[in-house]
This record gives sequence, structure tokens and C-alpha cells, in this order.
Amino acid sequence: MVWPDGGKAPDRIGEARIAAGSEELPRPFDEPDAAHELYHRKRIPSGAAVDPMALYRAAREHMLDLPRYSTARKLLLPSRREMRDTPQAPHKVPAQLGTWEPLGPGNVGGRTRAFLIHPKKPRIRWAAGVSGGIWKTEDSGRQWRPLDDLMANIAVNSMAMDPDNPDVIYAGTGEGHFREVVRGTDLPLRGAGIFKTVDGGESWSQIEATVHEDFYWVNDLVVSPIHSRRVYAATRTGVWRSRDRGATWMRVLDPGVVGGCFDLVIRSDRPKDDEVLAACGSFDQASVWRNTEAQRGRNNYQWTRVLTEEGMGRTSLAIAPSNQEVIYALASTYQAGEETRLTGRLHAVFRSDRGGEADSWYAVVRGDDPVVLNTLILSHALNARCNTGRETYGFGWYTNVIAVDPLDPDIVWAGGVDLFRSDDGGRNWGLVSYYYVHNSAHADQHAVVFHPHYDGVADQRMFLTGDGGVWVTPNARAAKVTGAGAPCFPQRAEVRWNSQNHNYGVTQFYHGAAFPDGRTYFGGTQDNGVVLGSDAAGIDGWERIIGGDGGYVAVDPNDTNILYAEAQRLAFFKSSNGGRSFREAMEGITDSEENFLFIVPFTMDPSNSRRLWLGGRRLWRTDDGAASWTAASVPLATEAEIAFTHGRGAWRVRIEG
Repeated sequence: MVWPDGGKAPDRIGEARIAAGSEELPRPFDEPDAAHELYHRKRIPSGAAVDPMALYRAAREHMLDLPRYSTARKLLLPSRREMRDTPQAPHKVPAQLGTWEPLGPGNVGGRTRAFLIHPKKPRIRWAAGVSGGIWKTEDSGRQWRPLDDLMANIAVNSMAMDPDNPDVIYAGTGEGHFREVVRGTDLPLRGAGIFKTVDGGESWSQIEATVHEDFYWVNDLVVSPIHSRRVYAATRTGVWRSRDRGATWMRVLDPGVVGGCFDLVIRSDRPKDDEVLAACGSFDQASVWRNTEAQRGRNNYQWTRVLTEEGMGRTSLAIAPSNQEVIYALASTYQAGEETRLTGRLHAVFRSDRGGEADSWYAVVRGDDPVVLNTLILSHALNARCNTGRETYGFGWYTNVIAVDPLDPDIVWAGGVDLFRSDDGGRNWGLVSYYYVHNSAHADQHAVVFHPHYDGVADQRMFLTGDGGVWVTPNARAAKVTGAGAPCFPQRAEVRWNSQNHNYGVTQFYHGAAFPDGRTYFGGTQDNGVVLGSDAAGIDGWERIIGGDGGYVAVDPNDTNILYAEAQRLAFFKSSNGGRSFREAMEGITDSEENFLFIVPFTMDPSNSRRLWLGGRRLWRTDDGAASWTAASVPLATEAEIAFTHGRGAWRVRIEG
């Protein structure tokens, strides 16, 4: 393809490179709803009533009592419980067992919805991977380290800092941004309540009062700027409040919608009362609620519904720090029934100039705005404007964030697939990131955080987190790209982005494999494609070789230049040059993609590397290295399902001695 200004499509922009020199547009990025449904199918038998968290808890308890064995020393060692309960346990046990060496990727990132900066020591920062736990940097993002791999749950979705003591942090687990009942499942993956640290994250304790179903999905947390003993949580079942630093909790808002509440904001300019706004609802009618004395009363006391419209879905909120009477709401669409495909597009950007009072909200831009670029804030803008063969889907139910410049209430950022900015109070928007350009921020935005020293002139540092980890721009106020063709002209972008993913190991793997020598490895990841790393390249030297959502992989042990890999929706590829280029290899597969899982399992015959098996409604086999496939079974009753693991990248154990 040739871009509208005569230039060529950038190379290695995240697409599956079907052939060397391909200039096709990028493959569609990840499909979060399909990916989430896949997780359920993998873990829960069809029709079974299984509580996965109960199984995990039982397994963890059982693990504590298992003896450990050192293959290096041929020595039986104490269990973890014995080590914990016996003060005189041998101090050399960890060394005898060996130490784990992280292999990466440290430069790829992974879905990150929470990010904090120490207000007085901004080189200290915390980031939370949705399936990778909490990480900390003490050198402004040059290196990250995990804080507690053995937390009872590392699906961290939200964090909040005590304004009086930055070493006190609350972390909410469970990513509740999916309504799985709508997607045909009723037992989603979940968290295990709220965790707390009082030493900057070096140790964490699970808050016992939150270890129950009302806190399985903690979508947001805020701490009162007036009295830090008061903490508020937005969960699947509403808004909860603690008045004793998390020891006990009371539900103070029951919005009466499936999915509960997703976003909280609290004013910091009130001398006596906690003025809190909550956005509730996603795959049903959403609303914004307000309470000017949220520290008082019981369930629903003083909460007022201040904003709701028919067709309004998941909504995010932002208060202008320089004038807290100004509040914005970014609302996606919700369409029921046969029109669910329209869900997630822009419904409207709303603004209140009177602190969010019920009669003060007005739409500054709507999803049917005559300026097309304004309507694409929550959509796949590239597909909409540069490839008319694809329908534009919205993702506002999944990726939806709004933020206001700390110094100017009329400068607003809104994140969907990419990041947009308005300089006139939300009326007109322009692009400031391009997910498909290798030196721009990754797709799917979840949080925007400003540096404590941000002044809008000399210091314009702003952080963006999403499916690609943590990114920072040094010039957030630089010129945005506007006009009908803005998505097609990334070279016009002046806002620069730099990755902060240095040893930040939260990449979510669907599958992975090591080369025969154990020094090169690759695997398929959520929204980061198929990635390849090696000992020679190091932890920060991983390379993306296929875009989209990567899936299963295999390497020919007889010729490691031959690699097999797949992306979402039955996109099977083969490389004959070690991953430098791939070609599609699905000749003979006649079943439609609906007969396969979102991530299609395949495996290589260990006795014949040219024979591979691929599973869908029926099995498929190739005996000639994927030159052709033939059906190897009759249609099966259910999809072929193979267990897998994912989460925190690749690791290797090194045995001492």
C-alpha cells in the first residue's frame, strides 16, 4: 500500500508480515472480548460449575506442604511451611534449590491499568500488570523489579496512594471491565480483594475484610485527601467505603446495574467533605453518580444520579486539577440485541462547569459529530479512514480513559485504541499517538498520569499505560494531527513517545517454545504478537515477529530457521528464515474460522517435525511442513481445547553447583 502523501507504509508496524516486503495494512489489533472468552473455555469445562479461585487457594495451600528436591545436590529439602514455621530452618535452602533468572521480554510490556508516581521522589514509580502483579522502579523507569510474586492474586487492576504517606498504597485485584454474562459465560476470572503496603511495596498484606465476592473485581480506588483513613472502592457490586484505612468496609452506593462501578474521582479542594463521583454500568445503561458528603451515611445515602442518557455505556471521569468545578465524562455506546456490534463507539464527551451537578452536564462532542475524526476517539481510527474495506468497531467498553491537563481545564486527553487531545474544552480532537508506528505508544490506552513537575512548558512529561505497558512523552502539548485523513499521516505527529518497558516483565503469553539449544525462545502474547528473544540479545532485546494477538508456536529441531506461529482467528504462518519473514500456510483447511478457538492450538509431532496437528471442531494434520493440510477427524462435539499458561513472561531456573 502507498500512504496518501506518497510515502510507503512503515515496516514492522505490528502486522503479520505475510511475505517479505509486504506493505499491507496492519492486521487488526487484539480482540479483548474474544480473548477473554477463550480464557474461560480453557479453564472451565462446558456446563461445569467450577470456582477457579477456590481451586487456586487449595492448590496454594497444598503447595506449602510439599517437600522440595534439589536435582543439583540430590537432596530432599523442607517444605515452604516448614521453612516458615521453623526458625532454625537451614538458611542455605534457597541457594540449594537454585535461583530463577528472568529471560524477558523486558522491553515488550503488557496490559497495565494502574500507575503511580511518588509525589516528592518522582524517580520512584509503581506499575501494575493486569496479570503480572506490581512492579517498582527507583530510577525513573530505567529498570523495574517485581515486588511480590507470591501475592495471593497478581491480577492487579487498580492502585491508590495515601496522600499523607506515599509508602502506603492500596492495590485492587480483578479486572472487571468485561461483562462475561453477555459473552456466554457466567464465571469470569477474578481477583482476591484489596492488598495494602505500608513500606512502599516491599511487602503486601491482603485486607481480610475484602476477601469475598463483593471485591472480586476492584475497578478503581481513591483515598480521601482530607482524611486518609477513608478509602473508596468501585467494584462489581457498587461503591464501597472504609473509614479505618481498609480494616472494615460498607457499601455506600448500589447502582443496580450488572457490572457495577468502573471509575471514581474525588475532589481535593474541599475543606471538610469528600465529594466523590462514580461512573457505573458498561454493557447496560450507564450513569454518573455524585455525593458531596460521601464520608457520611449508609447505602445510597446522598448519592444522586447526575448524568445518564439512553445508549450510554461505560464511562470514564476526570476532574480538572486547576479548576475542580470542571469535570469531564467520556462515554461509550451501548446497543442491546442485534446491535451489540455497535457497542463501544463514542457516545459523547460530556462536560460540567459546576462540579458535576445534575443539571450542569452538556455534550461537547457526540458520536455523530460532522467532524469524523472527533467520532473516532474510542474506535480503530486507522481502519476507519485508511482501509474502507473494514468496519470500524469501538472498544470503549475495554479501553476508555480521560484526563485533564494539570494547569489548563480546556486541554483534555482521551484514550481509546490511540490517544487523542482537545485544546478547546473537548469540542475538537486530534491524534497524538499512532499504535501502528514502531516509535509511538502501543495500542489500547488505560491510564494517563502526569509527572509531579509538569508545568506545561519546560516540563511536559505525561505517562500512558495500556496493553503495551508504560510509555512517556516529553512534549505532551506538542501539535496534534487533525483533519479527515489524520489517522493516515503518522509522520505529521509531533508528540514523541518513549517506552518505559525496561525489565518490566508483565507480558501475557498464550504459548511459548524454546529452541533446541535453550538459548533462543519465542511465544505468542496478548496484543503484542509473537515475540522472539535470546540469551545473546538479553532481557531487553526481544523482537516482535508477528503482530496482533500471537498464539501457539513451534520450532523445527532439525532446522531452527523453520518456525511455525499463529495469530488470532486461525492465522497460521511459517518462516523459513528464522522469523525474519512469514508466509501464510493454511492450504487445505476448509473449515471457517468460527470452527476454531480465538487462539488455535497446534503441536508438532516429536518424531517427525514436518508433521503438525491443529485443533478446531475437528483435527487437521500436515505431513509436509504446512504446505498442505488435511482433515484428520470427523467434526467433534466441542472445540479442541489444550491447557496453557500465561502471565509473567519466560523464566529459567539456574541450579547452583
